Amino acid sequence: MPELRLVVASGTSQRRLLEETAKELEQKGYAMSARLEGGEWQSLLSDNMSGGLFDENRFIIVEEAESLGVLPEQFSPMVQKDSPVVIVLVYENEPSKLIPKEILGKCTVLKPAAYPRWPRERQQWVENLARNMNLALARDAAALMVELVEDPEEIRGQLVTLAALKGGKIVSAEDVENFCLDDGSKNLLRLLDGICNGDSTAVVKSLAAMERTAQSGDLIKLTSALHNRFRLAFYGAAFPRMAEHFKNAFGARDYAWRLAQSAARRFGFRALFRFLVGILRLNAGEKSGTSNGWHELEFLVIELFGK
Repeated sequence: MPELRLVVASGTSQRRLLEETAKELEQKGYAMSARLEGGEWQSLLSDNMSGGLFDENRFIIVEEAESLGVLPEQFSPMVQKDSPVVIVLVYENEPSKLIPKEILGKCTVLKPAAYPRWPRERQQWVENLARNMNLALARDAAALMVELVEDPEEIRGQLVTLAALKGGKIVSAEDVENFCLDDGSKNLLRLLDGICNGDSTAVVKSLAAMERTAQSGDLIKLTSALHNRFRLAFYGAAFPRMAEHFKNAFGARDYAWRLAQSAARRFGFRALFRFLVGILRLNAGEKSGTSNGWHELEFLVIELFGK
């Protein structure tokens, strides 16, 4: 009687869990005997009641398992745990409506770990994941990873890459910036962080590089990114006693918030207010075709630094 393992996931999570399941079974001495798409419960279970004489331990992968339909309750005696035959069923969605509760209790269900909602919890999730990979990840590197990447599977992939590149050394925020971002993203991050830190050299270089490679609509995207970062700085500077409330209200991530508060201390709320008004005016002007484009942005940055 076969064992059922349910992989419940979609996209890259599904592929990863399926690969990990197959690898685990192979390490335990199981050999993959078939890879199917859908089918019928009756034949799937009856044809795999036991292992063959020379192939005691084997597993079958059934993709698009939703097409099997509802598993009849009378097949419950045909399912058991710790069997020499394992059927790996791949579902995109929760199969609770397709598999009776009694049978589901006999199954091993594999799902991707839930990605936390809040930034600080996400940072802890990244740090724990890195720790499980024996990867030494600095706290600011984890914070930057959460700031830059939304997809948890992409984060996992980036950590695998960093582990291979660093060879046991501590991964810093600079490493994340250098190895995990394309040139456009690097320049945007360096511009945002450079303004917050008062690093005029980094700001000038980043602005020049972004203007040189800019395409239609890029300046609008940039003004949106500047607004998102520096509204945090403005509210932090204007209402320092309520700073945490604004951080929570905007759902700010730790990395962006920390840099924004550096800008708040550096420039003060009046200069940040004028900068934000200028950014909003530039954004509207770009959309209506009445702005001076990159030159106007450069003037706003120079004015901010002059304050």
